Amino acid sequence: MSDEAKPEEGDEKPKGKMGLILVPLLVVVSAGAGFAVPMMMGGGDEAKPEKDPLAIEIPEPSGKAAFVEFGEVVGNLDDGRMTRFLRLDISLQIDEAQQLKIEEIHEKNKAVLRNWLLSHISDKAMDDIRGAAGQNRLRREIKEQFNAVLFPDGVDRIHDVLFQEFNVQ
Repeated sequence: MSDEAKPEEGDEKPKGKMGLILVPLLVVVSAGAGFAVPMMMGGGDEAKPEKDPLAIEIPEPSGKAAFVEFGEVVGNLDDGRMTRFLRLDISLQIDEAQQLKIEEIHEKNKAVLRNWLLSHISDKAMDDIRGAAGQNRLRREIKEQFNAVLFPDGVDRIHDVLFQEFNVQ
């Protein structure tokens, strides 16, 4: 006898229309569930995005410059004798349209910024702040830190740090 002559009992295919009905029905139910479950979980189009608690609502820039006075800061330089100190008077260049909101944020965080600035100055040696290159480096470091503290959304709104006074004594 050959192996092709008799089919085994468990190898029978579904007879009739039963197989033709089950497969499309299974496809339709699966597609419906795939669509309905996200809608029930709140992932539909009508789901409104929540406001980011760190987002800062600041007006769009106007292109005109304005200035916020930070004030004077005096700190000891990293000198062996601790006899030298740096006196800075700083202004922050910002956009005019954003001035009121930035001044409000600046006032709330002024103590944190002043503390950081005093610590930062105390890490500087005379060679670190000497000349235009040293002053520009210090201005850039202050600008980057102030932007990071004041604007956690990552948008730099302080365009420049200006020294009104820069004295080493």
